[in-house]
Amino acid sequence: MTRLEKITIRKAAVSDLPNMLRIMDEALESSTIDDEMEQRVERWSAKFNNKLQFVFYVAEVDDENLVGWCRGGQTIECHQTVAPQIYDCEIQNIFIRQQYQRRGIGRELWKIVWNDILLIFHPKNFVVWSVDKEQAHRFYLSLGGVQAEKSKFGEYFQTAFIWSDLKPFEFTNFLIFK
Repeated sequence: MTRLEKITIRKAAVSDLPNMLRIMDEALESSTIDDEMEQRVERWSAKFNNKLQFVFYVAEVDDENLVGWCRGGQTIECHQTVAPQIYDCEIQNIFIRQQYQRRGIGRELWKIVWNDILLIFHPKNFVVWSVDKEQAHRFYLSLGGVQAEKSKFGEYFQTAFIWSDLKPFEFTNFLIFK
């Protein structure tokens, strides 16, 4: 018999940062030793506490186990310009643990962060710089993004997806606690 899991999406807390960074490491296939983790948590705390620029949400299973997270907000400077338009806001990070992908969790996190960004920042346009993976590209296309250009950030190529028609999502299929 299959057990149904309760998925909850809520605003992230600073105490979630170590687990959020581990999920990011899994997705990017990198690892962090404990000493580095403390430094990373410290650096990310500054971003986390900047409520004027970013919003963070997490998805958890059965009220304890983080399975994904999403950060969005005002576009960071190096991401603003895409063919040659300036973009106001972006989703900077969205990560879902491999075993929880293709269940709609990423889409629901996206909707909630998207709606919050529309309410808080009132952008006129929107951009996402995606890792160069076909699955990620399909995800952004399914959300209405238009593939715009490819650029190199550090050692990785990323593809820009843009939105100009910004409308809030009407509903969500998950429990949300803000």
